[in-house]
Amino acid sequence: MSERSGRLPWRGTAEALAEALFPAGERMPAADPVNVANTVAGYVDGRPLFRFAVATGLGWLALRYLLRHGGRLHAAALPRRQAFVTRLARTPLSGPLLRAVSGPFKLAWLMDERIQHEAGSRPAVDVPQELPAADWHTRIHRMHEFTSDHEIEADVVVIGSGAGGAAAALEFAEQGLSVVILEEGGYYDRRDFDGRLTRVIPKLYRAAGATATIGNAVIPVPIGRNVGGTTTINSGTCMRLPDSVLDQWRARFGLDYDAGEMAGWYERVEEILGVCEAPREHVGPIGDVIAEGARAMGFGKFYPLRRNAPGCQGQGLCQFGCPSDAKQSTNLSYIPRALEAGAHLYAGARVQRLLRRGRTVHGVRATGAGAGGRRVKLTVHAPHVVVAMGTFLTPPFLRSNGVRNPHLGRHLTIHPAGAVKGWFPDRNFRNSRSIPQGFGVADLADEGLMFEGGTIPFAGHGLMNNLYGEEFVRFCEGYQQTAYFGFMIRDTSEGRVRRGLHRDFPLLTYRMNRQDFALFRRGIETLARMYLRGGATSITIPGPSSLPTLHSEAELDAFMARATKPRDFLMTAYHPLGTARLAASAADGVCDQGHRVHGWQGLYVMDGSNLPSSLGVNPQVTIMAVVGRAARRLAGEIASKR
Repeated sequence: MSERSGRLPWRGTAEALAEALFPAGERMPAADPVNVANTVAGYVDGRPLFRFAVATGLGWLALRYLLRHGGRLHAAALPRRQAFVTRLARTPLSGPLLRAVSGPFKLAWLMDERIQHEAGSRPAVDVPQELPAADWHTRIHRMHEFTSDHEIEADVVVIGSGAGGAAAALEFAEQGLSVVILEEGGYYDRRDFDGRLTRVIPKLYRAAGATATIGNAVIPVPIGRNVGGTTTINSGTCMRLPDSVLDQWRARFGLDYDAGEMAGWYERVEEILGVCEAPREHVGPIGDVIAEGARAMGFGKFYPLRRNAPGCQGQGLCQFGCPSDAKQSTNLSYIPRALEAGAHLYAGARVQRLLRRGRTVHGVRATGAGAGGRRVKLTVHAPHVVVAMGTFLTPPFLRSNGVRNPHLGRHLTIHPAGAVKGWFPDRNFRNSRSIPQGFGVADLADEGLMFEGGTIPFAGHGLMNNLYGEEFVRFCEGYQQTAYFGFMIRDTSEGRVRRGLHRDFPLLTYRMNRQDFALFRRGIETLARMYLRGGATSITIPGPSSLPTLHSEAELDAFMARATKPRDFLMTAYHPLGTARLAASAADGVCDQGHRVHGWQGLYVMDGSNLPSSLGVNPQVTIMAVVGRAARRLAGEIASKR
């Protein structure tokens, strides 16, 4: 359990809940409720909002028991507490509340290395404590080391270091421009990527991964906050954009993309990232099962995915920073090249505002926590400012700095994703010890369905359900016999980004339309049939409040005949796009073909928010290719005016 512990409100209730949630299983020991409560106390230590939420939940649980049974929860016998939790889980109002309250406790139990060992999960990995120094390291500046305010000058300042910002910075720097990269998150390397999720997630994920859209379903859309952005925490899949989408962009938005020219840019991106096919030995047994099921369905386009991970060792931790430095996220590929070419990177620098005269931009002002916690300012004077904060953060930032455009923050697409779990009692899927997303089925890609997947971390396995007590422990003990695979849809639905109450939590609304929901249901049905024809004894369709388990195609047919809604399924998304889209005219988009904000001088957007529509493929290499092309052209324009 965690070495950190502290004061936890409703301590007795917390320990009573932990004992009820985690009884002994066939292999797993009963939880030590004191250790579980200590771990949760460590989670909330120094996080007032989180502490308040946990305290409120535990208080609600204690009150609920008191009102129903007239006594104290922590004084009740264990069987009575377990029965109480089981009843709550089945009620429409209390069930979701119980799930929220129990979440930190489940995580604490799941992260116990003894429990992970019994589940066959990789609890952590050994990472080097010393790394060889490189000259470009001297161009990384950390705001927490600053003792005073700074002012600097550059040709270009780039806000963000993810797929868009890093690609732009490299092109500018290699063309001889002076470049400053500002990143709100910290700079981390493989020494930080040891697989201990309670340490890694707060470092690498914005809002600890709690970003989500709301609408007719709540859809988590986790994004990164670190040098490397979301590329540090994605699965590394690299797919080129279909030419048909480029054709649509030319016809609908007046953009001058040529398929032949873009092929050259994709080649450059793939060379920088070292894109290659996932090694079959690290794809894991899930690839065999899906291939067998796909073949039985009459499909023929199934294969290991192409990824930016040459030398992959199958550590299974792609979404938490690669511990072997195989995955070439931008912190390992584009950023070092940009620094070698002369750029400077400032980590921990949160940009607060643009420096401008009317609609002409001439720099930015950022702040950060300096030495001793003192707030320090960093002012960068530059005639060209590139905003690459990402699809969720770019629109609120631009709007707060005076940009007005009817399309700003609108047209959000996210590639909604679904999953189905298959039960194979005689298999060991090597979950957590193979590539999380290493295999794909593309037969329905032209229709908007792409199947991708592989494995899921043990913590994800345990948290993606609403089970409790003996059922929960039994489910977790079956981790290695559970197959995970998923799909995403090319969505026609559109959402919107607005400023929220906190920078980390913009207001994200997205309502799935009927056409997309029909496609999503088709994905569920197709994947379920692949499992059953691949030998699964049963399949489970995850949902926020239920886990339908089906044993045959006849049962699947009956399930699909039911009336369902988007909120009945567990949905996630990982590819937010479109909120500052490109278009030849300000009447159709926020930025022109050169990524300049319409009506402004010196202000550009170069990130996923530029892409005008849903792609149907993983977007990172498309963002890099589109941005690289634009940045190279802009660098030429700047150089020609010197």
